Amino acid sequence: MEAKIDGILGKMESTSAKVDLYKSSKVKLPMAELDYLKTLEDARDFMNSMVAATNQNRQELADIFGGDCSRIARIRTVLDAVQLSDMNCNDQRVRTCTEACETIEKVLEDMGLGWCLKKAKDEEKVSLVRRRSSIDREAALKAAQQLEAQQAAAVLVEVTETDAEKPPKKASKAADLWAQCCDEERVLACTEPTELHALEREATASRSGKIGNWMIWMVHRAHLDDPSLSKFDFTNLKMPDGNLEPRVSPKLAVAMESNSHIEHLLMGCTNLQDQEAAILAVSLRANRTLKVLNIDTNAIQPLTLESIANGTSVNQALSELRCNNCASGRLVTEAFLRALKSNPSLCKLGYPVTDAYFRGEIDKQLTRNNDAARKRRLEEKKRREAEGDTSPAAAPAGYPKPAPKAAPKAEPKAEPASEVDKPETKEKEPAKADAKAQAEAVPASAEPEAVKPVEKPDDPAEAAAEAKEPEAKVEAEAVPASTEPEAVKAVEKLDDPAEAAPETKEPEAKVAAKVAEPAEAALPGMVEAPVQSQVSATLRGYLYKKSPSARLLKSWDWRYFVLHEGRLMWWRRDRDLPSEEVLGQADPAGCKGFVNLKLSSANVVPDKTNPMIFALVPAGGAWKEGSLKDMSDASRAFEFDCTSSAHSREEWMKALGA
Repeated sequence: MEAKIDGILGKMESTSAKVDLYKSSKVKLPMAELDYLKTLEDARDFMNSMVAATNQNRQELADIFGGDCSRIARIRTVLDAVQLSDMNCNDQRVRTCTEACETIEKVLEDMGLGWCLKKAKDEEKVSLVRRRSSIDREAALKAAQQLEAQQAAAVLVEVTETDAEKPPKKASKAADLWAQCCDEERVLACTEPTELHALEREATASRSGKIGNWMIWMVHRAHLDDPSLSKFDFTNLKMPDGNLEPRVSPKLAVAMESNSHIEHLLMGCTNLQDQEAAILAVSLRANRTLKVLNIDTNAIQPLTLESIANGTSVNQALSELRCNNCASGRLVTEAFLRALKSNPSLCKLGYPVTDAYFRGEIDKQLTRNNDAARKRRLEEKKRREAEGDTSPAAAPAGYPKPAPKAAPKAEPKAEPASEVDKPETKEKEPAKADAKAQAEAVPASAEPEAVKPVEKPDDPAEAAAEAKEPEAKVEAEAVPASTEPEAVKAVEKLDDPAEAAPETKEPEAKVAAKVAEPAEAALPGMVEAPVQSQVSATLRGYLYKKSPSARLLKSWDWRYFVLHEGRLMWWRRDRDLPSEEVLGQADPAGCKGFVNLKLSSANVVPDKTNPMIFALVPAGGAWKEGSLKDMSDASRAFEFDCTSSAHSREEWMKALGA
């Protein structure tokens, strides 16, 4: 056991040194951080196993981490010293390893080793500062470069000796194509997409013989953000390794960070290496245009695939992701499940899931995301139809705009009137049937002028009512197609002589209010609410909430929060959220807790050490009666973590502080 933890500690210190060395390298830093996070995972699992074994044999933990407390002090020093990039700073392994380390420290303090632990921490901090001084840093960097050069030379010598023993073998066709003289200087000299368009003919013609020219040309188009390049397809085309040709896969991975026109990135079976995939994971966080990503059948490791899943949760534009025949694991599956919950636009996921529980959860979330996308499409369609029908240049004043396909839509306008007239006396039915026949016989182009005198020619009372209310009828007829039922009712009520008089007094504003009824509320999990519901101050999404009475190894709960009319409420999952009508109740069904900010004012305090954590503290030192669901602790401060949330910390703090 001691040899195992010593090996883990050695790897932690060496990988943390690489993270510090390569912090200015955009290519080497992601791989160094992934190696470091893997050692944190091993250290966390070892410490958790020791805590579980403490119940049976407390002496074993004291033998490994006790004594001079140097091992636990080394772990704590490395955790405090390493500063990760934005891509991995919120990785769960950092938090869980820190919590496991705190648990071991508390156990040692209970044993009476608190003074030894403090002394060991101070010594390790001094040693770390000495190791990372400027002189040592330069020496370590040179040593790392020398080690890499020696390893490359050893591999080259081994390959040379092996080739000398074997008979000469003919080079592969792909190697011949890349060895040919290519004309990439002309491509790389272009600084505008229009200059690259002039070389399109040559590049396309050389694809069959000099595929390297064509690949460099395509990647340079992505680098220059060519507006005409919306689909980037390298499917089944073997790219060269990034260390041999940096102008293809590494350049493409970096270019996707700032590209704003590529919507389909298809790189299935393209020899995409783990190092370039890690850079692509960073680019996904900043990209706001990519909708489809295909990286099937590539040499991608589980840690890198997990980083891609985390980047997908931030990229709210991505709707389809395919990564079949790549590495998999439980952590990767959990990362994809979090991505589906954080990104409601992600509706298609190509990833093999063997665990039955995660298979069911991912299928449920995909169903919710597809329903949300369908509702957004319907709302967008209705909005466009409404804007098209009410445009300023529609038609002469008082008449609806005749759309290109208005002929079949215009004819049924006289039919609803005959359906409503059915409950009337039998004496009027023949006259209405004749009126309907005459209305259908009128051409579509002359319908606005011809329908009015034909509909009710024999009823003087209704004719007088229509004469007194021309504006109300015109307003009802100009209603968009999406709200036609309400408009028809407003017109049909004029057919009854008893109801004609009160209807004539109805103002135009009331008719317009009927037309502009709000659409249904947004689904849970949507990042942005529809346009019709923007008048509401509701903000919703997942957050980590610190539990006041949780166990030491699990002190954060993943909850779904809703900020509605000055109250912050939370449920266990978004599927537990009741209907929108009951959110205003004193205690909605299934609600795990709430904070009423109308009864008690609160201060929103950001955490100084972690950019994802903030706290909600009562302004007067205590919450007023009724402000919390559980008033057992009236002075409680609520802590929240925005990691993997659909909204940033600034958005939550701004909404809570409004």
